[in-house]
Amino acid sequence: MSKNLPKRKMYRYCLADIAKGLFTGMISNYLLYFFQPTAKSGLPHLLPENKFLGFITIMAFITALGKIVDAVTDPIVASLSDKCTHKSGRRMPFLRYSAIPYALSVLLIFYVPFEEGSFLNAVWVGFFLVTYYTAYTFFFIPRNALVPEIIPDAKVRVGYYGISTVFFMGSSSFMYAATLFVDMLKNAGLSPLWAWRTVFTVFALIGIVCLLLSAYAFNEKDYVEENVKPKESLIKSFALVFKNKEFVVFSLGDLFSGVSMAFFQTAMLYYITMLLNVPESQSFLVMLCAIAVAICLFPVIIKISRKYNKKLPLVIASVVFTVVFGFIYFGDKIAALAPGKELFVGLAMGVVVSFPFAAINILPQSVVSDIIQCDSLESGVNREGIFSAVKTFIEKIASAIAMMGVSSILAIGAAAGESVGLLGVKLTGVFAGGFSLLSLIFFMLYNDKKVTASIEKLRKKDK
Repeated sequence: MSKNLPKRKMYRYCLADIAKGLFTGMISNYLLYFFQPTAKSGLPHLLPENKFLGFITIMAFITALGKIVDAVTDPIVASLSDKCTHKSGRRMPFLRYSAIPYALSVLLIFYVPFEEGSFLNAVWVGFFLVTYYTAYTFFFIPRNALVPEIIPDAKVRVGYYGISTVFFMGSSSFMYAATLFVDMLKNAGLSPLWAWRTVFTVFALIGIVCLLLSAYAFNEKDYVEENVKPKESLIKSFALVFKNKEFVVFSLGDLFSGVSMAFFQTAMLYYITMLLNVPESQSFLVMLCAIAVAICLFPVIIKISRKYNKKLPLVIASVVFTVVFGFIYFGDKIAALAPGKELFVGLAMGVVVSFPFAAINILPQSVVSDIIQCDSLESGVNREGIFSAVKTFIEKIASAIAMMGVSSILAIGAAAGESVGLLGVKLTGVFAGGFSLLSLIFFMLYNDKKVTASIEKLRKKDK
């Protein structure tokens, strides 16, 4: 009989989310800003400025290439993890071997060694971006797949994901404060390029420590009951996953929600500095405000999900995001109505988006864990890895769509010698609003009560 996972070990297992928040922030919030800079940033143009077919930027192409390679690794790692016979368990060995490559690859992306505008810099960024995504897959697919096994109670799992999200969003807030740290280093005499690199290096070192502590948090076999490994081929396993109607419906909602969130995170610095005219050195206050209020809302969201269902907060989040994106198009005009108070307008935006930030970060993984557990109880086979692979792949596709879309849309209306135009910044809100509306439709179609009722019924039957 497996033991219950102690809370101290649960907290330690969640430390990986601190690294994830830091590294995701580096990629989602600053990759475009670093390699597709505005004149105000002072950063050099490290990548060539050519465009494929006249509108696809180098960054969009690199991201697309990375995601194509990434698409292959997700199912492979999932299948390897589900069928793993390592003496230390099915999941933990993957975490321990991939932790350091994951942290080093995200840092090396920003250390391009060649002269400004060199095509070799684009090759360097592409290689390490692919390495980063692959290492992420090797770490987080097995890690996420292990959660339903070590925490079988659905209500306790919501609490786990609350802790996980606090760690993730807390570290994300530090990444949002990167502009403050960069400004301090620039005032101390560092160039903008080396100021950014120094900040990224410090965060990467913190991330490595957190990943290793998480990977060695406990002995997997002490907390996981004997499981039935899938015997089907990789293709058949995927086919079985996509036969799960509730998983497919929710996954589509999760995909569109993820795209809208990724659009917002990727373009947020542009919204603050270009539309609202908030100085770069103060932009972190807006981002920090959104994160701080979101963290305060976690207990409310967890309470709503336990009392009613997990679907309700996600529907509300999609409605709020859709409305916010509609206002973004008019952001410069709204800021003009309050001259000298642009920062307050930005802070108000941060407060409004805090609920979607909280709900979309806590609940989707918890919902997928419920679906995974329900499938395992119904089929008698543990396919956590394949389900987690699809969930992780959805996150990556959302990020890729945002990175490719935002990169190319931002260039619309750009002046000669610039890579970002005001019209392009405004149009990102229009596209993101459309994705958010689609997420609302699919979240409303998902039957949360049916899944949780099935889990309770099957667990009672097993007892």
